[in-house]
Amino acid sequence: MTLSIGRPVPDCHDRRDAAATRRAALTAAAGGRGDGVTRPNGEETHYDDHALSFHKTLPHDPTGAVHRPSHAAMVRAVTRHDEGALETLPVGRNRTGSGATPEDPPRYTTGAPSPTTYRRLTSPLTGHVYDVEGADAGAFAIAPAPLLATDELAAEMAELYAMALLRDVPFTAIADESGPDVTAIRQELDSMPFLAGTATPRTRAGRNHLAGRAPVVTGADLFRGSTPGSRSGPWLSQYLLVGSDNSAATVEGAVGNSAASTFPGERANLSEEDGFVLFGTQVVDQRSIVAVEGVDWMTTWASWLDCQNGVDFNGLDVFRPDRRFLTTPRDVATYVHYDALYQAYLVACLIMLADGTRFPKDPGLPESDSRTRSAFASFGGPHVLALVTEVSSRALKAVWRQKWMHHRRARPEVVAALLTLNATADAATHLPQQDLRDALDELRGKIPPGLLARVSAHNAAQNARTDGHVVQDAAAAAGLPTIEDSANFLLPMAFPEGSPTHPAYGAGHATVAGACVTVLEAMFDMHDADGSARAWPYPAFVAEPDADGTAHLAPASPQPTPGLTVQGELDKLAANISIARNIAGVHYFTDYYESVRLGERVATSILEEQLGMYAEPVSVSFTSFDGDTVEVVADGSLAQVRVRDADGDPVTAADWFGRYSS
Repeated sequence: MTLSIGRPVPDCHDRRDAAATRRAALTAAAGGRGDGVTRPNGEETHYDDHALSFHKTLPHDPTGAVHRPSHAAMVRAVTRHDEGALETLPVGRNRTGSGATPEDPPRYTTGAPSPTTYRRLTSPLTGHVYDVEGADAGAFAIAPAPLLATDELAAEMAELYAMALLRDVPFTAIADESGPDVTAIRQELDSMPFLAGTATPRTRAGRNHLAGRAPVVTGADLFRGSTPGSRSGPWLSQYLLVGSDNSAATVEGAVGNSAASTFPGERANLSEEDGFVLFGTQVVDQRSIVAVEGVDWMTTWASWLDCQNGVDFNGLDVFRPDRRFLTTPRDVATYVHYDALYQAYLVACLIMLADGTRFPKDPGLPESDSRTRSAFASFGGPHVLALVTEVSSRALKAVWRQKWMHHRRARPEVVAALLTLNATADAATHLPQQDLRDALDELRGKIPPGLLARVSAHNAAQNARTDGHVVQDAAAAAGLPTIEDSANFLLPMAFPEGSPTHPAYGAGHATVAGACVTVLEAMFDMHDADGSARAWPYPAFVAEPDADGTAHLAPASPQPTPGLTVQGELDKLAANISIARNIAGVHYFTDYYESVRLGERVATSILEEQLGMYAEPVSVSFTSFDGDTVEVVADGSLAQVRVRDADGDPVTAADWFGRYSS
């Protein structure tokens, strides 16, 4: 007697053999994604003291020069996967701050943390990890970082200074230039060749980065991303502001559920302007905890040096008492200080899943237009939510390999410190290598002097505060370089601890942004039936500050907002999160530009492998950050990636995957 009226085909041994065949085919496909040939910019070896290399947490002398034996030991241990040698580095719990040896310099500030604790290196060996899904971490690469004395790096540093100066100006007041100093700062940036679009970069990477910039003609052009969608409409993506709309739900009682409180978070009926995103029967509130305005960090040489030496200033942030919608650059910097790395994209996914009519799935997914099937286990909510988080860890492995194994680029706080040190009377003593001083002179000459003067004045005002948590120890700091107030070009940081304890290039947040947004743009349909870009389906909002320090959502002007599309707001979301790290002072524009494209390729490789596991035709498509049309197509067996560039010309998958390799 049979136990059922039907069994799956294939099954048992046949299924096992079919699964083995498909998995084996993935191995061959993985070899066609590139060799990840990476060429650093050469500055690590060009300058004798490794001034432009990452060495935060290692011991430094009073001028900020790294202890060379420790730096060499770190690079050797990291690149050779020598975890035993890493445990012997003068970092973290191996430090006491005694000042007795060059390997254990003293602390130069007083106050918290007490007792002094030291930070450790962040996942320095992750780039060696292999994976069983998607491209190997070593398959892709990013281009060499800009050199010190170039128009491009000058533009990056000037933009970072401008971001720091405008951290507490609402985005709406930046856009219409009603905020203090916005017009003057915008004009200073627009005077720079790389930001005005008149530079002539010598490298392919530089030309790509220039093409990814738009001229800074108005305040609304400041701090934008590299794609058309990221430059349209308000600066902040709607996915960081709006909530779900469940106004069609049947709710007992009148609007507001007869609740005594007027706070919409207690209601069951919600609209997008309430700012609550449905997560099952719970909600995610788009209002965020934000840092108090006016407080920047690392504006004295002593505090900067302590941070380079690894003193752990984490946890010294001071926050506003009330959460609010993201309103200022400082608000988004706080967001990316504490976010779960895929958080913004998970919330965006929830917004789209809650309104499938306005955010339909890609038509190439089998259940999108089926008369009898609905999506759940495959291509439904559980699938896409898991995929958004899944690609993030693979993206981190890829970028961690680039940042630790290859580029080891110094953070912006270091370049700003070198500019400051080179402006002292004893520059030749502090920076003995002549060509480094010459390059710094050239870099300073490319940054508008008015902007540098504003930075110096800002730092002087910060250092005059009497309520700071990090105060220079007069006795310990007696031997430090003398920094004149008028030439203090240290980069004011949004985080007490400054940058993370891993190299700048590429950026983890930006790589994850590129990967997660690629998944969303592939799984959801970005176009209407006629092929035109799908317009943003809700009214557009901006966060307007209130007198009590909170903020409310107000309709953007005009309505409807021209150029606002679903894909554009996703591209903008990736740019917002990535560039918010620049606003904090911890990354450069090129970290964002290269890394979102790295993440895009990681996600595409995972989509290619997953779609090849289905026994029926399935496809997804998206427009890349470069404007390519990318299709991942499977015929019931293996999948393939098809690409046409922005001009409609075909590009091989191998060339597309390897576009940013050296």
